[in-house]
Parts: sequence; structure tokens; C-alpha cells
Amino acid sequence: MTYPKKKTTANNNNDLPYIGYAGYGLTKFFASFKKLSYSLAKIETLLSREEIDALTIDRPIYITGLARSGTTITLEMMSKHPYLASHKYRHLPLPYFPHRFSRIVDQSRFFTRPRERIHKDGIIVNRESPEAVEEIFWQDFFINNHNENVSSVIGANGSNPDFEQFYRDHIRKLLINQKRPRYLAKNNYNITRLEYLHQIFPSVKILLMIRNPVNHIASLIKQTNLFIEMEKKNPLVADWHKITGHSEFGHYQKCINTGDTEIIRRIRRLWKKEETYVKGWAYYWSSIYDYVMDLLEINGEIRKSVLIVKHEDLCDHPAEIIDKILEHTELPLNNFEKIRKYYIRHLHKPTYYSPSFSKQELVDIAEITDLTASRFGY
Repeated sequence: MTYPKKKTTANNNNDLPYIGYAGYGLTKFFASFKKLSYSLAKIETLLSREEIDALTIDRPIYITGLARSGTTITLEMMSKHPYLASHKYRHLPLPYFPHRFSRIVDQSRFFTRPRERIHKDGIIVNRESPEAVEEIFWQDFFINNHNENVSSVIGANGSNPDFEQFYRDHIRKLLINQKRPRYLAKNNYNITRLEYLHQIFPSVKILLMIRNPVNHIASLIKQTNLFIEMEKKNPLVADWHKITGHSEFGHYQKCINTGDTEIIRRIRRLWKKEETYVKGWAYYWSSIYDYVMDLLEINGEIRKSVLIVKHEDLCDHPAEIIDKILEHTELPLNNFEKIRKYYIRHLHKPTYYSPSFSKQELVDIAEITDLTASRFGY
């Protein structure tokens, strides 16, 4: 899914834009001095304590799913709803300070000109575009969060009081800053934290994105190759991805462990050989979506919180799916009609690439993923 092309800053290579170096420098600084970062975050919280305490986090909305399933375009669309506050690219240099100290960015020219994002998928962004930022905090508070040799699952019995206090305060500061009543986040890694999120926020609303395995795996492979080449040209990009917790692709790519470490080892073995590389991705796709469907089948409360959104349905029947999303998330159509109409006109399947698997690879994908895919109606 892509936006129609707009006039943008030239971006014909994999180099980091010049303004990106400044953003990286700030992000690196605050990531390197965590005590300072969290001390300043506490100061910002104290300065806004009265406003924070007056707010309740009501029905936060989480968009999740394996990368390349339509999570970003859904975030782009939902972020335009007048009820929703979300992290933006502007928060990447100063992620710990979403309110008072974020005004520093207002005084700069950081990322004001729109350009195609580095994924090269037609989505045009600037500093006011929504972005997945909160993973920075999850990896700070949960030590093994991106260790694929350890289960990534945080269940209903999960507990991290320091994180929960920081996270609630952080979200409320974001709501105050953007003058909006509800929180919106996209985070692919939250797919193994649904029970924990439900424990923290019982009124949570979850959009679970999924895509047919052939096109999904093709997109994952394309993005992986693009990031690896980009990071070879500029290792700084790889470090930035690591800092921000964007470990879906590239040299620091980490699998989400759904509780079966052996399948992760098997996937890694398959990825080492060209002839079995696609099979590795097929097993990864199935491991993620089998896990989440198992959870939905045994946990009725989580099932009520989740709306499954197929990438293909969003592209082919946008009016119907957008209305279902609004109904599930309990968002009014008021002041969203123009946005809804825009996306109904412009949402479509990607046209900038198509799968190019061999006959054997297609057979492998089908054999490995068909049972999982059928659980989602494919």
C-alpha cells in the first residue's frame, strides 16, 4: 500500500539524509546516558505532575503484526484522527521527553521537508509523521527483550512496576502535549505482549495486521536486502536502528521468539543457505501467526480486544475495513470524513515490486504456511 507520489527531497540512494546525522547524534547521546535521560524525564514529569494525575489512559490503541503487514499505513491513517496522539519522527532525537523538553525540536529545522522514508515503499514522511518510537523504552526496561534465544512473550502475569509507572506518565505527557484524549501506537514487537498490555490497560484496543504469506514473505525479503545494503554503505544507520529497537531487518535483525527457541534456531539454519532461505521466512511467518491465533483461541478477553485486519481487505475494500476499525476502536467519524474518503481513494496494493519466487519456493511456502493461513481465512 502506498500514497500517491508527492514532490519530495531527492532520495535516490541509500545514504542517510544530512539532517539524519543530527538526529542520530542526539538519539545516540541520550541512549548512551540513560541516567541523564531518565532524570530529565522525571523532571519533565514533575513539572507536569498535576496535569498528568488528572488524566486517565482510556482505550489506548495498539497496531501490531509482523513487519510489512500494513502496520505503518494503518498508523498513518489512524494518526490523523482528532482523538489520537501518537509518537512522531520528531520524538526520535529526544524520545524520553514528549512534552515540555520536546519544544527544543520546534526551534530547529529538523526534518521539516517531506521525503520518502528509508524503506523506499512510497510512504512520504516528515517530522510530524507518526513513527514507532516506544520500543526504545521496552528494550530499556526489559533486558532480554531483543534476545531471540529467550522467549519474547510477556504474559498476563508480567510485572515491571518501574516501567509501568514511567510508561503511564510518558503516555499522559504525550496526550497533554498533543491535546488529544487517546493514545495510538504501532509496535510490531507488541504481538507477544498482548496479555501484558491488557493487564496494564484493560480497555485496550488492538489492531492485528496480517498479510497473505507469499506477498508478505516477498516484502520481508525485499526489505531485508534493502536494509543490509543501506547499512553496508553507512554503518551509522545500523547503529541507529539498534538504538531505536528497529530490529526487524538489517545487520542487527532479531527474530521474535514466541516461546519456541528451537524454531528460531531452525529458521537461522535455513537462512544460512540460499536454497532454504525462503523456507526460513515461511517458518517465521507461521511461528508468529500461530502463536497469536493460539492466544486468541484460549483467551476470550484478548479476543474481544483484537480486530484482525487483512492487508488485502484493507487494499481491496478500504471503506468497509476503515469503518470496522472505527467501530472496533470506538472512534467517532466526526472530523474524520475527509481522511476516510482520502484513504478509500488511495489505498491500494503495492505496485513497486512483485514476488519473484521459483515454483519450488512457492511450494515450500504453501506447505509450511497453509495451515496457519487457513486459521485466518486465507
